[in-house]
Amino acid sequence: MIIEALWFSQQGTRTSDNRDHAGIGIRQGEFLGVVVDGSTNGAANGEYARSIVQMLVDWFVETGDVITDDLMVQVLRELHENLRKRYPRGSASLLLIYAAGSNSISVIHSGDCVLGELDTHDGIDWQTSPHTLANALVEMPLKDIAQSPTRHLLTRSFRARGFELPDILKLAEFSGSLVLATDGFWAELSEKDQARFLGGDQASTATDRDDRSVLLLRISFSDHLALVMHDKSSKNLCRRTADAQQISTP
Repeated sequence: MIIEALWFSQQGTRTSDNRDHAGIGIRQGEFLGVVVDGSTNGAANGEYARSIVQMLVDWFVETGDVITDDLMVQVLRELHENLRKRYPRGSASLLLIYAAGSNSISVIHSGDCVLGELDTHDGIDWQTSPHTLANALVEMPLKDIAQSPTRHLLTRSFRARGFELPDILKLAEFSGSLVLATDGFWAELSEKDQARFLGGDQASTATDRDDRSVLLLRISFSDHLALVMHDKSSKNLCRRTADAQQISTP
């Protein structure tokens, strides 16, 4: 599996810091990608989001355990217990993917970060739904959720006051392009502007906007795992590997 990764992140106007953070870990032929969006409410939620990313990447690279979905949920629970003491009002949305050499992918998410499959001609086919009040009782297309004022009320997230089980999605034998996006991207940008953002155009005249970020992963089959990390990626990205030879830049 060869993964080309590009992280685009633009700070919004609602907070003094960018609260979107991403992480990438590589170890023993396995890949972890993480996107965390710290809540706008609460002064320390940017630090909370960054800590979640850092701790997940460090655990992934250093552990000798066999990675399973159950183990990742257990690690999230332990991480939550650790962080809630430091950030008693912490609140964030989380999305992570784990890929092994067989090209099978596990997706774990809680909150309003979502996963989509990118097609050059047809745009983004969203694979997960956010946990919001807007779609809590009825399934809705993402574009309709984006227009609802109740989308800002989350029914599940990674918040300090109590651990909530995330949803898990399995993608078998996947190759293609995936996007891991925060709500500032999928909810506040039109499809046309999303395509421009993915192309590197982050110009915006909106005086009221959320942080908007997307981790773009192009995945292709190979008998080994290698990561190509584009040097145009935004700086709020944590990346770590057990083998420095597995990361290259174009």
